[in-house]
Amino acid sequence: MNKVWLFLLTASIAVLLFIDPAGVLTGLTAAANKAVKLSFELCAIYAIWMGIFSILEQTGISKWFSKILSPIVNLIFGKKNISDESRKYISMNMSANILGMGSAATPMGIKAIESMNKDNPDKSSVTYPMTMLIIISCTVIQFLPASIMGLMSASGSKNPASIVFPTILASLLSCITGIILVKITHAISVRIKKRRGGKK
Repeated sequence: MNKVWLFLLTASIAVLLFIDPAGVLTGLTAAANKAVKLSFELCAIYAIWMGIFSILEQTGISKWFSKILSPIVNLIFGKKNISDESRKYISMNMSANILGMGSAATPMGIKAIESMNKDNPDKSSVTYPMTMLIIISCTVIQFLPASIMGLMSASGSKNPASIVFPTILASLLSCITGIILVKITHAISVRIKKRRGGKK
């Protein structure tokens, strides 16, 4: 990812040097100022939600979330494929993503991956539950896209809530598609391994 951003930055500066050499420094400075300003405007939103999720975990309410989402988590990941600890972190990750707080969901996702990796015989490989979690984290259904609404509000939008329905629809379709594709590829992989094992 760093290489991608470096390439984009280098290419943009190179093009701007030919089009408007005098505007390179001005453009970089203006972009940096906007980035810092936006970061501070969103800081309060993320601080509130990160604090809420920390309280949920410390008070044990996260276990309640885990129980509510357990049927869904078991259906998607398989009841025998993950531990109770992993299920708790996955539930918290999904809850944060549903609320559109991707940054708040990331720590829970990392903890879930670490928990699932404890039972992974090959620490250098990615298991089926890990793959499923990554896909769900990228395509999860968002009922309240708080981050996007925060960006729209910071940018001066008069109706940040207008993004809610399109976000629900788009994330619903992408999430279902992602889950189906992971299950299909996993089933194919299992069949291939069985065939190879039978030949031996």
